[in-house]
Formats: sequence, structure tokens, C-alpha cells
Amino acid sequence: MYAEYKRDVSHNYLILREDEKVNTASYQVRMLTGNVIPSILKCRLQGLDGNLLFYYDITSRQSLASFYEQRKFHRKDLHMLFGGFIRVMEEMAEFLMNTDQLLLCPEYIFLDIEKREVKFCCLPDYHHPIQEQFRELTEYLLPRLDHEDPQAVSMGYGVYRKAMETGFQLEHIKEAIYQNREVTGKNDNKDSAQKQGQKPPENNLDGADNFGEKIQEKADVSHLLETDVENKTSKRKKDKKKEESDSQKSSNEWTGALLCVFTAAVLIILLILRYLGYLPGIPAEAIFGGAIILLALAAFLSWTAEKKKQKKQMSAEWRQKVQRELADTKESDDKKKRAERNSENLYEADISQRKMSEWGEEKYKMSEWTGETGANRLENSQNVYRETVQQNENYETEKTENYGETVVLSAGQTEGPASLVSREPGELATIYLDRDLMVIGKMENAADAVISLPTVSRIHAKIRKADDEYYLSDLNSRNGTSVNGRLLKTGEEYQLQDEDQVEFAQARYIFLK
Repeated sequence: MYAEYKRDVSHNYLILREDEKVNTASYQVRMLTGNVIPSILKCRLQGLDGNLLFYYDITSRQSLASFYEQRKFHRKDLHMLFGGFIRVMEEMAEFLMNTDQLLLCPEYIFLDIEKREVKFCCLPDYHHPIQEQFRELTEYLLPRLDHEDPQAVSMGYGVYRKAMETGFQLEHIKEAIYQNREVTGKNDNKDSAQKQGQKPPENNLDGADNFGEKIQEKADVSHLLETDVENKTSKRKKDKKKEESDSQKSSNEWTGALLCVFTAAVLIILLILRYLGYLPGIPAEAIFGGAIILLALAAFLSWTAEKKKQKKQMSAEWRQKVQRELADTKESDDKKKRAERNSENLYEADISQRKMSEWGEEKYKMSEWTGETGANRLENSQNVYRETVQQNENYETEKTENYGETVVLSAGQTEGPASLVSREPGELATIYLDRDLMVIGKMENAADAVISLPTVSRIHAKIRKADDEYYLSDLNSRNGTSVNGRLLKTGEEYQLQDEDQVEFAQARYIFLK
């Protein structure tokens, strides 16, 4: 079987061709090309060089193998896939079509993520027993199940066992799916009832407020010291970069001036030699022509140097923007961590304080039982108070020591991940390529990086990281993906280079490695 992908102005196609000659007058071909079967990809027949090709419209759809390349199958994903298989089998039986002509390979099963629909390919004159194909599909799913989802594991292995039985039928698959769904529904109802019956624990924070305030004050002081060091370091870096740029600018200016001076000196020397009679065979026009050529060459070199300088300056601005955004992200993360740390300290202090209060109450009650009164009680309560304060201070010191010294972010900081920076500053958010596989699109629950533009497809493109290199490919988007003005072909994987211009429809970025 021959397979390739093709793209026209606004559509993507999967092209399939059988090795054998296709009978266009057969019932299967006429039903496939002349009817709209909901669970089968829309298909048309086209001849090329004496061969008949089947064109399947896969615009804005992702193959099962591509979408779950780095994802796991959850319970809902299995319901979608197995439910789609049941529907296509019933529809093909309704149209009296041969189910053995279905293609259950993960590369030829396509998903509409937004609608959660599954579409299949049907190829006439393709004969592979549907039972065997379904077994292979279940074997493909087993290692890709989310083993932290017990319902997904139960359903996946349950359907696999049914598929391995001799003479299994579609009803057996339905039974395995819907039986698992009933069990899952009961468990979900039970869990929701338990959650509704739970009462939130009552927290008593009496006596711990002062301790929490002390911890917060120390955290604030540490943050101020850290921020001061970071500001000083960043100021020194900015001053150094400014000095380097000024020196480079002056160097470029002096280079152009020196070229002009050199050209003028050569012209004067040649003219003097010409008039003194040392160069009788060279006409003055040739000397002036050579001087003009030298001046043009000097102007061209100056223009080239200026363009390189502008490009470097623009790249430096983009990188500075990325570094600022990374610094802001780290600062927000540090704030969250400090807040979480303070809340934990406050909670632990509350528990410790309550235990100490209970211990003091027990001592007070024991004094009553032993007959202690008056001054003895006062003395014992004071001792309890002093012991409590001392233990709080020891606890605070221990927690603070465990945190260790604050590490300055600018010292020994490693470079951040590669990124896509908007070519129009402030128009689009920066995309940080911090995963091995990044899906880009406008659908929030399916894309790792969201671009909220109407011309961007729900799942538009993906960037794969391998061996510190980044590879871009289009995911059957309607308006396509371009690199440096060239539209990527369907199924093409392009290795991104530093400062490549990437366009997702009208979303324009610069790739910074």
C-alpha cells in the first residue's frame, strides 16, 4: 500500500493507493465516494499517471499515533476510541460495506479533539481481517495506558482479553466497555457522596499568630537582601553590555571612515603618478573608474556591517526580553514557594502551640489535684509560659537553619529553554519550549502553548526536542505553518535554527535557541 500527504491552499489530504488495480465500478468504491458516512473520512477518487488515488480530507485532524506520541490514554480517551470503533462498524453494516477494508493502524485513525470524534479510513480492495486488526490495535494501546488511572487500565485490559478470544464479536466489545462504564459510574457517585459528607476540619490558630508574623518578617528580610544582590548584579551586567555596544559602534564607524580615506589616498597617488609620467599607458578615466569601484565596495561593506549590527541588536533585544520574562517567572515562583513555606510554618506552629497549651493545662490540673494553690500555681504557670516561649524560639531557629542560605539567581545561572518570541513586541506571549514535545494551537485543553487568534487552528503545529535540537512540523492546520517564508509540507519535519522566523498562520515568531 502506497501512502503520502499533500496540502493545497486550505486543505490537507492523506493519499492512499493499493498495489492492485481498482475497479471504479465496484459497489465498495461507489458507496465510499458517493455517500457521506459519518465515521469515515470524506474521500474522493483521482487519477494520476494511470493510477487511481484515494484522497482523504484530514484538515484540522490528528492521527492517533501523532497525538498520543507523548500522551497516555485515559478512561475518556478509551471511551472515545472504542465508541468510535463501534459506531463505524454499525455504519458500515448499515451501508452493506466490507468491514475488512477498514484501516485500524494508528497512523490512519484521525481525531477531532474539540468534538472528540474519531474518523477512520476505508480503502477498497484492502483485505485484512477486522478481528486481527483490532487485536493489533489493543496491543498498541496497552503500553500507552495511564497506569495511574485504574478505570483506564481495567477497560484497556478488559477489551484486550475479549479481543484475544477466538470468534469474538462486536457485542463482546460493547459488553466490556459498558460494563466498565457502569462500574466507573458507581464509583464516581460513591466518591462524590463521600466528598459531600466530609466536614472541613476546624483550625484553631490561637497563640500562633505572633510566631507566624516572626517567620514572615524573616522571610521578607531575606527576600529584600536577595533582591538587592540581584539588582546590583543586573546593573553591572547592563553597564558592561552598554560599554561593549558603544565600543562596537565606534569600531564600525571607524571602519567605514578608514575605507573612504584609503580609497581617496589610492586615487591621489595614482593621479600623481599619471601626471608625472610613470603610468603613461593608463588613462585617467580608468583611474577614476577604479576609484568609483573602490568607493562602491566601501559603501557596500559599510552597509553590510550596519545590517549585521542591526540584526545583532534586534536579537539582543529579543534575548533580553526572554531573560526578563524568565526572571519574572522565577520571581513569581519564588513568591509562591515563600508563601507556601510560611503557611506550612504557620500550620506547624499552630500544632506545636496547641500541644504546648494542652501540656500547660495538664500541669495546671495536676497542681489542683496535688493541692497546689496561690503562689505555687502562679509560679508553675510562669514556668510553663517560659518553657513554651523557649521551645517556640528553638523551633523557629531549627526551621530557619534547615532552609540554608539564599542562593543568588545570577550566580552560576544556567541558560533557560529555547523559546519563540513575538516579532511584534507585546503582541503575543513568549512560548517557552521547556518540554520534549510542545503542541501549539488555540484549543486550551489540547495545546501546550495557546495562541488565541482566529486564523490559528485548534491544534496547529508541534515542536519536538531531540538531542538539544528542535524540530517543527505542521499538524494538518488549515492555514499552514511557515519557516522563513516557506510553507511546510504535510508530514515534513524542519530542524529549527537560531533566529528562524516561524509563522503559525498570522502569528509571527522568532525562534531563539
